[in-house]
Parts: sequence; structure tokens; C-alpha cells
Amino acid sequence: MNRARQACLLSGLLLSGAASAQIDTLIGGAVTPLTFSSRYALSAANAANLGFVSDPAGSGRTVLSTAVNGAEGEVGAIKRTDFHPLGEALATGVRWYGISVYVPNSWVVHPNPAVIAQIDSAATASGLGAPLSLLVRGGGLELNLVSNHLAAGATASNSAREIIKLGALVTNRWYCLVVRSDWQTTLGSGAITMWMNGEKVYNASNSTNSYFGAAQTPRAGLMFPGLMGVTERTLYTDFIRLGGPTTTALQMYQISPCSSFVNGSNIQW
Repeated sequence: MNRARQACLLSGLLLSGAASAQIDTLIGGAVTPLTFSSRYALSAANAANLGFVSDPAGSGRTVLSTAVNGAEGEVGAIKRTDFHPLGEALATGVRWYGISVYVPNSWVVHPNPAVIAQIDSAATASGLGAPLSLLVRGGGLELNLVSNHLAAGATASNSAREIIKLGALVTNRWYCLVVRSDWQTTLGSGAITMWMNGEKVYNASNSTNSYFGAAQTPRAGLMFPGLMGVTERTLYTDFIRLGGPTTTALQMYQISPCSSFVNGSNIQW
């Protein structure tokens, strides 16, 4: 085999391996202010509402701050400052997601919900709930799951919905959500497992977990499906991490802000 062809084959294997095995190095991941726009898209009324800051927990790693001011305009019909990785829209198959958020102690408790992490789909834009949302409601943290197996005629009222209460919100700490999802739209297929700071908080198999034909995209930051109820909000987030079929929960936690206290000995398998 000549060297040119050998180099091309090696390059192809590396690219495909990055997307399907272990941590994805091609989509999402850590970036700098100069490279952010090459990896992520921002949804915000003001680009200055996203900033690069030092980890408020004191690890020294660089994270992102997201802010929403109630006096600013809407984007996509809601108040928001959130971001998602470019080129990430998986319709079916296995994908791992790592989204970490930090709620500061300046957070004012209010009954109106604030979404702080999400895996949404094209169906979300049509008024249907995102397949997975992590949100703060009042003084509590919860996960919302929404799905519909219908090929046509899906509505909010005929979609399946689950709410998983994660307990009282604790400020000034990282919440590291790791998700393994096998996205399938056929009734009775699909699977999803979720860990929060190493604790397995949800597991379902042989169940619909999205919408027919929809592609899934992870988001991190602040999103308000209704009225904010407060004048402003601030949230810190890590970069969004992605993995392929052979990724493990441990690998996702090793690159998260929770790596100092979540390890192989305390992850619930």
C-alpha cells in the first residue's frame, strides 16, 4: 500500500473513531473565546450574556457564565442565553451526553421554572416539549421527559410525560448530568439512562424516548418557557461533552467539573 493511501485510511479511521468511540473530539468539547463560534451556536438576546470565567468552585478550569436580563428581548419566542454544539443532531442510535451546571447562591427562588440544560429536537420548535429537560422549579431540581411515537399528529396532550424530582436545589455546587440514550422512535424500543453526580436517577429500556423522525441536540444555559418572575438570572455551565456507543459513564465524569468527587467507586452502575 502506498504511503498516501495509507495516510488517508488512517485519517479516516481516526475521524470515525473520534465520533463513535469514547469521547467525541470533533463536536462540542472545551473551546476558547476565539474558537467558540466554530464549535457552538449561541441563542441570546445579547452576545455579552455569555462569558468565559474561572470555575466558581475553585478548580481553576475555565467554564462559561450565562445570564438573562428580563428587560432584554426574546430569541425563538423565549427569554434565553444558551448554546448547543454545531453539527450535533442525532435521530436514532446511541449517544452519550455530559452537561454540567452550577447555580450560584445569588439565585432567587421563584415558582416559575427555569430550564438549565436540555436535549431538544426539531419537534420542540413546533410547541412540543423537549425529550429531556433539567430545570429548577421553585426550590427544587427536576428532570422532565417527553416523547411521542406517532408518525403524524403528535401534540402536547397526546405525548407521554414523566417528571423526576431530584430533590432540593443546592447552590454553589456542580450538578453533572450524564445521559446515555439509544434514540428510537418505534413503540417499545429505545433506552435511556441518566446519572446525576454519579447517582443513577433514571433508567428505562424498550420505551419511546423522542419524537418520530426528530434529531436530538443538547443545550446548556438558561431558558425560560414562560415568565421569568425575576429581573435577572445567572448560571455557570461547563462545555457540552459527547460520546459514542462505546463510551462509559466514568469517561464522561472524568472530564466533568465533578471529576474530583465522582469516580469509578461511587458511580451507580
